[in-house]
Amino acid sequence: MITTIDRAGSRARATLVASCLAGAAPASAAPLPEVLTHYQVALIWPTLLAIGMVISAAMAMVFWLRAGRLALESRSTTERLKADINKLYRRVQAANNEIGRRDAQLSETRDSIELLRQERNDLHATLNHRLQRPLEAVQGTLNLLLRGGDPESAGLAEMAQRQLEAAMQALAQLHRRSGTDTAAEPASIQPARSPGSLAVLLVENEEQDTLLGALEQRGHRVLRTTSGIDGADAAARDKFDLVLIDCDLRQLDCIEVTGKIRRNCGRDLPIFALVNGLLGGEKERYQAEGLTGVLARPVMETQLQQLLNWVSRRTRQQPRRPAGGNSTRMVNTATLERQRDTLGHLAFAELLSSRISILPKRITSLTSALTGRHWLDAEQQARSAAASSEEVGLEAIAARLRTLADSLGIDSEREHCRHQRTEILNMMRASVQQLKTWRERNVHTAWALK
Repeated sequence: MITTIDRAGSRARATLVASCLAGAAPASAAPLPEVLTHYQVALIWPTLLAIGMVISAAMAMVFWLRAGRLALESRSTTERLKADINKLYRRVQAANNEIGRRDAQLSETRDSIELLRQERNDLHATLNHRLQRPLEAVQGTLNLLLRGGDPESAGLAEMAQRQLEAAMQALAQLHRRSGTDTAAEPASIQPARSPGSLAVLLVENEEQDTLLGALEQRGHRVLRTTSGIDGADAAARDKFDLVLIDCDLRQLDCIEVTGKIRRNCGRDLPIFALVNGLLGGEKERYQAEGLTGVLARPVMETQLQQLLNWVSRRTRQQPRRPAGGNSTRMVNTATLERQRDTLGHLAFAELLSSRISILPKRITSLTSALTGRHWLDAEQQARSAAASSEEVGLEAIAARLRTLADSLGIDSEREHCRHQRTEILNMMRASVQQLKTWRERNVHTAWALK
């Protein structure tokens, strides 16, 4: 009995569990697709994010590889450009050295040409003044003898004239070989080279008594004109040691002629006025207008000789400049090279830099002293500047400064020295500029500093 009851309870419990399971199954199976759909939507964003990160990493890798390749290309291009720049620099250095060598050769050639030109002018002057004019005078004398009527004298004169014509033809050949034509420039005159002989330009009124004979008797070579315009043109064309201008000229007065000559020849050329009846204060007025001094007519022999001696002394002391205004070489390269080899390149470069900066200031102080008529200070400054200039090869300006210092010790020549201050300043500027050019070519180059 009890066993039957247990079995019935077990069956009832099994039936109850089965019915529960059967009722719960449809309820739990109904929302499953919605759950799966929810999980699919939630997984899309991480997937897209992962894909984006992969694409970004791939693009970054591509850009990195491309940047590396560009860096290598730019590095190789830079190296190639550096090599090209070094080649160009070496070529420029070689070209600069070649230009410096050619410039030195050109300067030497110019000096040689100038020397040949001066020799040709000396030959022309010798042929013209020493041979042609005396032969022309002899020919005129022979013509007079031929017209005299004496048969014997006429025969001798005719024979002498034939010989004279042969000499004139030989002289004409010499003129052609020297490259000159005396007929082309009848008024040309070149500076005298013989000791004591001066080239004098005499601009006189034709109605006045001339000084031509007094000057030629003393052995000087004189070009005489009767017009101020012709005198100014002659001074611009040729080199003279002294100019004498009549105060009573037609067309241009002596002050206007002096101004034209000063513009072409500078203030160093001595120009004296020939004045009729010198009045008080007239000398200072002429000097203020640019003339060196005055001579009162009639000119006494002692005054004329004293003036000529003074000009001769100045001509011997001062270096000549070539006619035509060509710039001369003021730097002695041999002195510079000797100083460079003795001191060494660095010490020599410092010396050059110091002199280049100091010398113009000293010359400016010298010109200020001359302007203020402080003669003793100007003399000391001129000697000091001359010594400093000579150390760096500026021997031309050094010689000029020593001459100035010597002249400042003479009372009568101090005012003339005062008129030279502009020319000395320009000469120093030209000297320093040439010294700078030489320094850039011979000191600051790479091979010179080794």
